[in-house]
Amino acid sequence: MLMIKLCLLVTLVVWGHAEQNCIPLTNQQLMDKLGNGFIAEHMSTNQSFDGNHPLHYNKHGICNSRLIVEQLRDDYFPRFIRHVKCFSEDSVCLTGKTCQTVQAYINILEKKQTIFCDDKGYEQWTTFSLKIGAGCECALDKW
Repeated sequence: MLMIKLCLLVTLVVWGHAEQNCIPLTNQQLMDKLGNGFIAEHMSTNQSFDGNHPLHYNKHGICNSRLIVEQLRDDYFPRFIRHVKCFSEDSVCLTGKTCQTVQAYINILEKKQTIFCDDKGYEQWTTFSLKIGAGCECALDKW
């Protein structure tokens, strides 16, 4: 009898910790999770950035910059991030100054690596800040 209870207890513990089939969130649900944090100029779900939100950056001038599009792994949302980087980082632009990428932070989502679903049975995602380039300027003293 004790052996049967022990086997039943082990079965319940193993079954209780078995991987759950969490419901995946749709792109719209993930966008809703980001709220105002979804910035069309910098983010896309399919690499087709919104034409109504062009990303303005310094293509010409003292410090040239270039547009970078990065594809993130499947466990990040959004999958595509667009940002700016100085074309010639640390090059001298004026006396005592160098070209530097201006940094900014955006919020993105990362899928939690857990076997448990949220209270409603959905996958769990967390928000974190990602540093990106927002421009290029000639402003930092070169030492």
